[in-house]
Amino acid sequence: MATETANIQTIITSAQSLLKGSDGYTFTSSAKMTGALIQMGAVPSGMTVQGDKTSGTATLYNAWGGAVTVAPASTSGFNNGFTVTYDKVPQDACIQIATRISKTGLTNGITLNSTAHSDGKVTTEEASTQCKADNGSTGTNKLIFTING
Repeated sequence: MATETANIQTIITSAQSLLKGSDGYTFTSSAKMTGALIQMGAVPSGMTVQGDKTSGTATLYNAWGGAVTVAPASTSGFNNGFTVTYDKVPQDACIQIATRISKTGLTNGITLNSTAHSDGKVTTEEASTQCKADNGSTGTNKLIFTING
């Protein structure tokens, strides 16, 4: 879980430093924004990349085989923020990652499945309730981290 937490932090800081222009995050889709980050070599080396890294269309996956996407997020009509979405996260990892990222202050919002925490803060008690049980050995949780700026 510590590795995936660090991966999320790296993706956030890489996107902030490399993808934001004077007009914000001017990408038309998560596929293009994620692809650009991969193309720049700005994703953690231990993560799974499918497709040609140099194409700008490669895709990114977490340790559990869930898609990881970076997408522009509109605030007041401008793409001044972005989201990082993590799919197929097991329950134990969901709880740990959500609370660890919450403590970093990197995010303005965290969504656990369908429950949004618009202040970016998630307690262990909240995460324990909102992170769903696994389906056999497959994680069923979706975490969305929102960053403004």
